[in-house]
Amino acid sequence: MIIDKLLNINGIPFHEAVKLINEICNQNTKLSLSQINFILNIGEKQLVNIFFDEYKYFDQEEFSLIEDFINKNLEIENKNHLSDLIYFATDFGLNINYEKILSLLIVEEEDLECLVLGCLEYINMNVKFLYVEELVKKLEYIRNNILYHQNEQLLASLILFRITHKIKYLDFITELIEYDKSNLEFLKNKLKEKMYNSDYFDFSELNKKIADVSDL
Repeated sequence: MIIDKLLNINGIPFHEAVKLINEICNQNTKLSLSQINFILNIGEKQLVNIFFDEYKYFDQEEFSLIEDFINKNLEIENKNHLSDLIYFATDFGLNINYEKILSLLIVEEEDLECLVLGCLEYINMNVKFLYVEELVKKLEYIRNNILYHQNEQLLASLILFRITHKIKYLDFITELIEYDKSNLEFLKNKLKEKMYNSDYFDFSELNKKIADVSDL
């Protein structure tokens, strides 16, 4: 059986391991908790990411297992894999250590964009006002530090504008979308997400800015 091959996955070539993970995900068989836990701990982390993308049978018990796994691995050195874990947590509403997520926002290397953006996406979906003082401080740091990429600065500013409605954040967003049209497209995509639904938030000023820039 395909599933029996899983225990030997660390010893086969990568392309065969990818094929095996895809086959496991595409068969109409629900994996056990122990099998999912085994996959989470596979040495080749790209295989774990493929599993996250392809497996369709997660239930609440399995989400709890993965939530616990992510929280225990927020210190791992593989930052690309960590960002994938955080994106998974964001997509499925898992409860991740918020203080740790906030701490991961502050970096000293430019090549950690995926991790920072992943943490910002998690915060974007989970604004916790219990941490509002530190949250604003960290987002301000990103907005004002040239070490960060513009999409990170834009999302940080959007979250700040959403929770404070201070005009200085709107002005900074306007500067970014006027500077580069890719920033404009990034912003438009963000505003399509549920937390920016106009039924709950007034973004008329922001939408006016977008319309003005789009007409340029």
